Amino acid sequence: MDTIPYQQLPLKGQFSVFEVESFDTELAGLPHRHHDFQILWFTRASGEHIVDFVTYQMTDNSIFLLRPGQVHQLPKTGFYGFSITFTEKFYFTNKHDRETLYDFTTLFDDSQEYAPIRIGQAAADSFGLIIRLMRQELAVQFETGSSVIKHYLNAFLLLAEREKKHNAANSPDFLNHDARIIQLRRLVELNFRTEHQAAFYAGHFALTAKRLNEITRDAIGKTVTDMVHDRLVLEAKRQLAFSHRSIKEICYELGFEDPAYFSRFFRHHAAASPQEFRETMFK
Repeated sequence: MDTIPYQQLPLKGQFSVFEVESFDTELAGLPHRHHDFQILWFTRASGEHIVDFVTYQMTDNSIFLLRPGQVHQLPKTGFYGFSITFTEKFYFTNKHDRETLYDFTTLFDDSQEYAPIRIGQAAADSFGLIIRLMRQELAVQFETGSSVIKHYLNAFLLLAEREKKHNAANSPDFLNHDARIIQLRRLVELNFRTEHQAAFYAGHFALTAKRLNEITRDAIGKTVTDMVHDRLVLEAKRQLAFSHRSIKEICYELGFEDPAYFSRFFRHHAAASPQEFRETMFK
């Protein structure tokens, strides 16, 4: 059985903003994930934030962007700031929104190495003002409130994008994004359990696998197969660490027909067998 819990956040409709230090659940300090997009802005913080098995040192004025389903773990205490949580449906209510609003999904794209965004004081002042305006609109609860909040959220995301670009060490190739990479990442997310071949994904773009691989190499330094394999290994790690499923069950759930081949595949990418990885997680 899958035991990676989903933490329920205090969504008001399809959007919420709250102070992280005032939110406490039974999952505090434990690995969990969320159904929605989450922005975590730590105004003051220390300790470690673990996101999909990578440990980051928490610092003042840092932003973490979490996609639905990402597993993360915060310390129980020692951090202050805000959480903004929203659904994709809230942001893109209709076709007009997709044509006029900033496509925030590029900002949350984790096909490149994930890292928090460090922000300067001027940006922090702007973020603080936007959050105050968001909370005022939530308190008013007029019909137009969601539309106004959506535009405040748009402004927050645009500022976060600008700060991310300023973080040279964070994502040096960030500006080299091809929109097709974002579409491809979504396709991989939907199909990685059953479709492991590059030709399947290339077909969605009416391209050959060779041409799509050229595009992905130029944009993120990986082939389509690399992207699929990365996602398979991540999901295998999640299931090994946070579920009681047998290795054979995980193997079949991820579309592998031979448990022995799955074990060799996992060892090649994770430098440990599935059993060794599981034992390490529970030491």
